Formats: sequence, C-alpha cells, structure tokens
Amino acid sequence: YNKLEDKFVVPPFSVLDTRQGYWQDRKRYWKGLIGDNGESRENTLHDSSSSTKSVMNKMSSVSILDPVLAEISNRWFGLDNCQTFDCFAGDSVFGYVSDALGNTFTGIELRKEQADLNNNRLKGSKSKYICDDGQNVLKHIKEKSQDFLFSCPPYFDLVVYSDLPTDASNQKEYNDFLQILNNAFSDSIKCLKDNRFAFIVVGDIRAKDGTYYRFPDHIKKIFTENGMSLYNEMILVDSLGTLPQRVGRFMKNRKVGKCHQNILVFYKGDTKKIKDNYKELDFSSIEYDSEDV
Repeated sequence: YNKLEDKFVVPPFSVLDTRQGYWQDRKRYWKGLIGDNGESRENTLHDSSSSTKSVMNKMSSVSILDPVLAEISNRWFGLDNCQTFDCFAGDSVFGYVSDALGNTFTGIELRKEQADLNNNRLKGSKSKYICDDGQNVLKHIKEKSQDFLFSCPPYFDLVVYSDLPTDASNQKEYNDFLQILNNAFSDSIKCLKDNRFAFIVVGDIRAKDGTYYRFPDHIKKIFTENGMSLYNEMILVDSLGTLPQRVGRFMKNRKVGKCHQNILVFYKGDTKKIKDNYKELDFSSIEYDSEDV
C-alpha cells in the first residue's frame, strides 16, 4: 500500500489502522508540533459508580484526539483554505491541525480552562475556541457559513469532564445526553453550507446492565433526520494500551475488549456534485519530515 499512503496520507479504506508504522510516524510528527498532552483534563475526571469510568479515572486516562485522524479528515473532506468548526471541541488537536493546513477553525468548548489553553496554542491565527455550550453554536457561527464539520462528542458518561449542568458527559440519563447532542448537531448542520461534509467520531458505550446503547445508530438518526446522508462509515482501530491486562476480567461476563471507534461521514446536498466541488487528491509531494506541513 505504499503508493496509497503516499497519495492519501493513509490508505483510504473503511478500516483505518492507527497501529501501522506510517500512522505512528505521522502521529509523532504532529504531537511534536502540537504539544497537547491533555494538561487541562488531568485531575478533572469526576468520580463515578461506573466501573469502566472508575478504571479510567484511576489510570488518569486522558482522551486526546489522534492528530492523524484530524489531518486526513481535513484533507479528504475539507476544501482548500476553508472554514471548519466543532461544537464539542475538547482538546486543541483538531483546531491546531486544521489551522496548520490553512483552514480557519472555530471550536465551541464548554470548559473555560480548556478553551483558554487551546487559544494559547493558536495565538496569532484566525482560528479560535469559544467558551460556551455547544448547543449555542448559532450564537457564534452564522448559518451556511462553514465548509466542514468535525466532531468527536463525549461518549455519554464514559469520562465525565466537568460538573457543569449542561456538560453532555455529566447527564444522569442517556436520553438527556442524546438531547444535548441533538440540539447541538441540529444547529451545527444549519451552519454548514450546502454540498459539504460532516465527519463524526463516535464509539458505542455500555449501559449498567452491560448492553450497548447503540450510540452510533443514534448519531446516524440525528444527522439523517436533519437532512444529511450517511456517505462513508469507517472503523478506527485503536492501540491496545492496557486492554490485554483488563480483557480477562471483562470476559468473565463475556464482554470482548473493544479496541475500535466508529467514524461516520455525512453529506449535506447533492452527492453528484462531490467530484465537481472536491478536487482529486494527491499528497505524494508533501515532505513529512520538514517543519512545514
């Protein structure tokens, strides 16, 4: 697949494997530039009766967006020098990468300490993070003004980021969590221009009885009911981390170790116009070891 990874950064298959050498090399490159190690999230994860979350808290697990995923989402589904945004912005990775690629990013982030840290990393650029509830996206971004929506929303209560009442991760009931996402994404879709993509990273989560909520299905429902079409569906294969040490305990209840996330790509508009609006991709001339992206 050497030619494919040269041309497209990573092979454009429905399975994206973060464990591959070409992915890891590129990830190290971006991490060196960005320097986001989740500082603002350390010691902020809230206690929970959820066994999964308690394990994550004890491990001081901090979820940081994979910069290579941020890069390929921009390169594959954005436009040159375009307007990108995220109503659940989180860490600084996507904004930094999108800005470095020549785009102007606007992120809505509920936590002030996170928004401030992100803005410090983007000093001197047109990109910015706004501290507000993602449900208020239309207060900050005009309708039909954006070219690309990227989001990796909270996975319900898997990790609780704050005790703020409007924090989606801080909802006691799954339906309340979904309503927050529905409100934010419904208005975010209004911010997208016609004939544009949305790239959503999600992963299913288990209820207290061990069964899955079917979270990706609910995201599909939100977007399709708001007029967008499901255009691509991918699996992001994650590194194993400590999963091999934990999976023995999971299997007592016959739960297999989950080491992937779902990527859902939606399109707003006429799919017949994609090849006219989006140029043919070829990134083989990019020098990855240079200081310039």
